[in-house]
Amino acid sequence: MDTFTAELHQRITSAREQLRTAQDTGDLDAERIYSGELDSLLRQALENGITVPSEGTGQHA
Repeated sequence: MDTFTAELHQRITSAREQLRTAQDTGDLDAERIYSGELDSLLRQALENGITVPSEGTGQHA
């Protein structure tokens, strides 16, 4: 895995965690920010042909 791909995966994981925290705490402003960031990162991965694993199973089931 190259550096770009590794960094993108790390940023996606971080954005997912931050979004989940914002949702759990009811912080709507942070939820909007991290949702937008996650969308942007996922779009960037798609445009560069990078496969992004889905979020772990059992999360908020």
